[in-house]
Amino acid sequence: MKAWLLCSCLLAQVPEMTAEGFLVARPGHAFRFPADHGSHPGFRSEWWYYTGLLEDPGGRVYGFQLTFFRQASPPAAWKGNRHWQSDQLYLAHAALTDVAGRRFAYDERLNRGGLLAGAAEGDLGLFNGAWSAREDGGQQHLRFSVEGRSLALDLRPLSPPVVFGEGGVSRKGDDPTAASHYVTFPRMEAHGELGEGSRTTPLKGQVWMDHEWSSNQLSAGQVGWDWAGLRLRDGRSLMAYRIRRADGSADPWSTLTEVDAQGQVARSTRAWTMTARGQWRSPRSGTTYPASMAIRAWGETWVLEPLLADQELRTRRSNGISYWEGACRVRDGAGAEVGEGYLELTGYAGSLKGRF
Repeated sequence: MKAWLLCSCLLAQVPEMTAEGFLVARPGHAFRFPADHGSHPGFRSEWWYYTGLLEDPGGRVYGFQLTFFRQASPPAAWKGNRHWQSDQLYLAHAALTDVAGRRFAYDERLNRGGLLAGAAEGDLGLFNGAWSAREDGGQQHLRFSVEGRSLALDLRPLSPPVVFGEGGVSRKGDDPTAASHYVTFPRMEAHGELGEGSRTTPLKGQVWMDHEWSSNQLSAGQVGWDWAGLRLRDGRSLMAYRIRRADGSADPWSTLTEVDAQGQVARSTRAWTMTARGQWRSPRSGTTYPASMAIRAWGETWVLEPLLADQELRTRRSNGISYWEGACRVRDGAGAEVGEGYLELTGYAGSLKGRF
């Protein structure tokens, strides 16, 4: 009864639609899988986001990122003939970090929905050009390329999907529309291969998969976010979402969540800190980013150290955003290596307000 009353109170505070006519993430959504791995076109924005660390038989380590974006135009702008047009734009970013080779490469795609790009409803089925992500029998399959190197990965979830937030909603700010439905597989066992020319190299490792859909990611005064998905060697996983305000401070809605070894949310807090350690300046964009990050909560410290300093994407051909997204090792407060993961730094090259 208490849960029902709480949900009813939360619903009363959240509008059903934005002023542009998009759906708003509201408490009480009944998640259904695998259906909710598919597209939700009534929302303005949606992304499916994969990051992972992979190793070849010789111990050479690679980090990768693959993100599929869906961005919708306001419904009011599409009242006319839709037969040969689509109100959905599809973007995709891919990056590969070759740690031993000290090489970072990335690529991007932009297509309007139709023959060249799309996202299925009711199941995971994404494509943008030759890049794709699909689900079959509970496993997910990725196919993409980065500057002449191709990756084919098969992913097996090690636990059920995790839903972040309260009442199925991940709030991002005081504005009740600044919220998303946020589903994650923190640990997916990966097997596949890296292709370059006629040569293929087997790879294996672990992957983090995020899926968010929303119609507004930021409130007034917010400019970007620092996100991290970490896998600790003791079996825990951490999702850190620090939302930055224009003055550089953390918004009170910033959240750190711990997922236990069984894939269940163990605890979540807004009483935590994520602070920069040093600076790194991009030689291409001139943007200054944190050189590393330290997370502190629950009496513990985790320090995120990039495996390569330069892991910046400048997406000129898709959404025009520059951001840092890179593979990291994780150390505890005493300096011992305790895990791995990915760190995303956005809004340092300009505010993202209104972009998602």
